[in-house]
Amino acid sequence: MSSFSAEEWLVALERLANSLAPDGPPLRLCLIGSAACVFGGMEGRTTLDLDVWKPASDYDRIELQRATEAAGLQFDPKGALEPSGAYIQIVEPGLTELGPFAPVLIDRLGRLHLYRPPIENLIAAKLIRAESKDIADVRFLISLHRPDLDRIREIVAAFSPTSRDRAAENLVYLNILTP
Repeated sequence: MSSFSAEEWLVALERLANSLAPDGPPLRLCLIGSAACVFGGMEGRTTLDLDVWKPASDYDRIELQRATEAAGLQFDPKGALEPSGAYIQIVEPGLTELGPFAPVLIDRLGRLHLYRPPIENLIAAKLIRAESKDIADVRFLISLHRPDLDRIREIVAAFSPTSRDRAAENLVYLNILTP
């Protein structure tokens, strides 16, 4: 299965939104990872998953799972080594760190409300792993958003020791990638 482009994800999310009951509170999903690049227009950027940051999201798990599956997507396939198609992944704090933030609204699709962290938090998180795809994402996010580099350094400094050490080593990319 190939990864989804922004257009394909929007179609899938519209199907998901249409699969929700018409009444009830909004389902707030805070998207992390590649979502800011995919939906931000990064040329050629695709992803097989949309990562949902659980601490900044608000949803009924049963309703979200039913709607996700009705939309033809897999829901939180943590038991699968290689999911067979596009999926929504619920991410909790642990290996991933973002620091504290107020979510930023991306879009509303009926009761489905999509958010993301501030760009500075996304960049700081990508500096922990700093694989080639992450660095390409950081380059794109810097060029598109002109983030506050001092704020990124503050976020990294507040990470747990292991994540902080990894991300701090990779702060050099901010100097290289900043015009």
